[in-house]
Amino acid sequence: MTTCELDVLATIDTQRTTVLALFEAQVRTRPDAVAIHFEDQCLSFVQLNRMACQFAQALVARGVEPGQNVGLCIDRCPQAIAAMLGVFKVNAAFVPLDPEYPVERIEFMMADAAITTLITHDRATNRLAQLLDTVNRGSQSLCWIDSASREFGGQPMDFASLPSAASDLAYIMYTSGSTGKPKGVQIEHRALCTYCLADIAVYQLSPTDRTLQFSTLNFDIAIEEIFPPLLSGGSVVIRPRLHAQASNELSQIVDDYGVTALHLATAYWHEWVDLMVASEATVPSSLRMVLATGEKVSMEHYRRWQSVLTHQVLWCNAYGPTETTVTATVFIPDAAYDTDPMPIGKPLPGYEAHILDELLRPVDEGETGHLFIGGGALARGYLNRPELNEHAFIQVPLSHWQAHQTGSRRLYRTGDLARWLPDGNIEFAGRVDHQIKLGSYRIEPGEIEAVLNTHSAVRESLIVHEQIETQKHLIAYVAIGNENQVPLSDLVAHLRASLPTYMVPLRYVLLERLPVTINGKIDRGALPDPNTSRTPHNADYVAPQSDMQLKLAKIWKDVLHVPEVGADDDFFQLGGSSLLATRVISALKTDINLELPVRDFFANPTLSAAARHVEVLLGADDHSPSSDASPDSHLDRLRLPQLDATYIHHAERSLFSVLYSPQPLWNCRRNQAVLICNPIGHEYARGYRNLQQLAVALCKAGFDVLRFDYFGTGNSAGACEDFTAESLLSDTQRAAAYLRERSGCQRLSLLGLRLGATIAHAALIPEVEAIVLWDPVLDGQQHLQLLDRLHSEALSNQTRFTRRITKTPIDQAYGHAMTNDKRASLSKMRLDLSQYAKRSSLTSNSSSLRSEPLTTSAAAAVPEVGGLPKLRIILSRGFAASVPGAQAELCEFIERGQAIQTSDPIEWGAIEYTESAFAAPQAMHAIIEFFSGDDS
Repeated sequence: MTTCELDVLATIDTQRTTVLALFEAQVRTRPDAVAIHFEDQCLSFVQLNRMACQFAQALVARGVEPGQNVGLCIDRCPQAIAAMLGVFKVNAAFVPLDPEYPVERIEFMMADAAITTLITHDRATNRLAQLLDTVNRGSQSLCWIDSASREFGGQPMDFASLPSAASDLAYIMYTSGSTGKPKGVQIEHRALCTYCLADIAVYQLSPTDRTLQFSTLNFDIAIEEIFPPLLSGGSVVIRPRLHAQASNELSQIVDDYGVTALHLATAYWHEWVDLMVASEATVPSSLRMVLATGEKVSMEHYRRWQSVLTHQVLWCNAYGPTETTVTATVFIPDAAYDTDPMPIGKPLPGYEAHILDELLRPVDEGETGHLFIGGGALARGYLNRPELNEHAFIQVPLSHWQAHQTGSRRLYRTGDLARWLPDGNIEFAGRVDHQIKLGSYRIEPGEIEAVLNTHSAVRESLIVHEQIETQKHLIAYVAIGNENQVPLSDLVAHLRASLPTYMVPLRYVLLERLPVTINGKIDRGALPDPNTSRTPHNADYVAPQSDMQLKLAKIWKDVLHVPEVGADDDFFQLGGSSLLATRVISALKTDINLELPVRDFFANPTLSAAARHVEVLLGADDHSPSSDASPDSHLDRLRLPQLDATYIHHAERSLFSVLYSPQPLWNCRRNQAVLICNPIGHEYARGYRNLQQLAVALCKAGFDVLRFDYFGTGNSAGACEDFTAESLLSDTQRAAAYLRERSGCQRLSLLGLRLGATIAHAALIPEVEAIVLWDPVLDGQQHLQLLDRLHSEALSNQTRFTRRITKTPIDQAYGHAMTNDKRASLSKMRLDLSQYAKRSSLTSNSSSLRSEPLTTSAAAAVPEVGGLPKLRIILSRGFAASVPGAQAELCEFIERGQAIQTSDPIEWGAIEYTESAFAAPQAMHAIIEFFSGDDS
């Protein structure tokens, strides 16, 4: 901002104005300036204000009155910010509710804050359906506002903001509570205004700044990422929904959007610095200000920061509890600063800091005392917690500072110890209680203990933390008496039903009883060594097998600080987070010089899946059971297949194909060939890499392999909307005939993935020896419904488009151009496995695909009773449970061992994975072993 503008801000009376008034002043001053950047979307101040007015109209229409609280259960997006402003316009307060929280926790916060209106989105409403039913069956009904509704897309009627006072509530932010339930911190407009003006002045925000909105909305870093930038006329850049392809996701976001100001939890800043050092990258050139807050800054990381800095950046170490509105003090070191520990600085403008003794009297310089915060940014207090307010928000007589003064000063007791340094800065000296700061969050151990103690097998518990380098980990000491060992997975499931993921301990020590002192208090010094703790695993633990699994397991153990990692363990179930994922990525860069994209890491969360994916990226793709060659050996290179890319021509159709032929020396299965039938649309794109690597592995095992594209897909001729079920069958049969002709094989096997599996089974030709159906489409109509849902979500969630689109000019279904004929044809497809379930009822002309009558050749091709091929069904993790009717239909095959359930997490129906490649190590092994005849 200009000096003149800063002078104007300095004259604002925070006791008489509100953040909304300051925002609306920016709307008048800079109507067309960009207020919000979100992926490919930009909103000007006028457009953001218009959307806020639409939310205000919706709130009034649903009966929201001044002084009420409105729930905000929504992810980061422009609508979330507009909704906050819309709540202000009706003189109500917003309450952030994380959509990922357990429903029980959200229900408590809504009841505590008397919320009767909830702003959310369709992804959350599906998850909170149980809550809606519970509330509506009670004494009052709950109104829902869909943030993606059309009512927020048109022109609003004129809406005059309702009058509000600086003493009115702006928001309620819930934090962990020592009594077992979260507590709501009430922040008034004058407190928020005091903070915002201090933030603008200290961090020199201006209309040219672009501040990244990186934090979740239920953590108060989000407050400083949103409101000070808007009040200074700058832009808010909202973190994109999809994970980046780059290994350093944060740097890519900063570069892509020209971010100038960054607010990060200290723990995340530490990991970002390490990732830049490992990848030999430098701080993005657009950045001019970085603020770290939440935990103690590692001086080693500050030195590393200086080493990756190539231009001047205002770097700040901030401190402040939620009760003092975001941050209260800040320390801004110079480039030469190198003293450990780093201070937390001096109070922001409008704030006060006092270090007092047990009698609430100021301590001398260098003495340790209790840190209290005062000034205009203190919270009103805790909602519905008078006993907590009496202890935390106190009146201290002014006579304690100077004799003969009267009156008192309201201060907040932080619970932190501190001391004054000679230069007037404050040095943090620890906690007076057992509260834990973990990453971005403040955790009261008592809340976790209260939930854990409600488990039927638990007598009492104690939650502590262990700090290794700059990371903290929760450890639960659990007394279970003389009971047999309690499965740790049961304790974890019990906690996750009530607590957010970051509050669920990663490690557990089971005891008969907790040690106590002579006075009956828990003797913390007598607790077993934390190294004796155990980490919950999947029920069926499998040790890491391959070299890459062992290498990754070591990295995971170092990052997560767990004693062991199983092949099927999930990184995030073991306590991993997006923050810790950056450490794994950094370690891979250092150890094997691999830059793993962040998006790929989240798409392959289990150890086995991650190892397989890394092997694919490194080119070590041979999963043949008969191969013991090193991926980099000369022998292995000699086994690479001969490739022939060509077109299969028939009936005026040209089908692109790739034939994989074994090298003569390794052609140990001269009479065997495998035809791969791929899926279509976006599922083809997701599975392409896997099928390509599988073809190579099968060829190394001695099989001739053919991959091909159906007519109108991939590199084949024709238009996407032209193919039908019948044409897919015909193409498959023609490809099989071509493979027989080229390879001279006598034994042919089929492999199909998704719709390719359904087609492969329908197109069975005589003398097929074996068939693998991998995550088959059981019902064509269900499959189309899935594609339509994904298509609708892609249009409406603004990950691809700058505005919500509800209708497109042509019929499409996520990766498919559609026609009525194509829809009708695909919708009638069914996978009929009755031949295998009830062979006695099979007739020679039965069809394995219930559809419109097939061509004569297709119907005649179905094998006779005695000629059924060997069948193997491969199912990814959760597939049978997620597909309607699959569990019942496949139960018999699972029991007989013809269907194998793997732990490969492919997630066909999840919108967040539709752009991601997946790894399927167990499926790959099972397929090769089955075709090789080596399976049990």
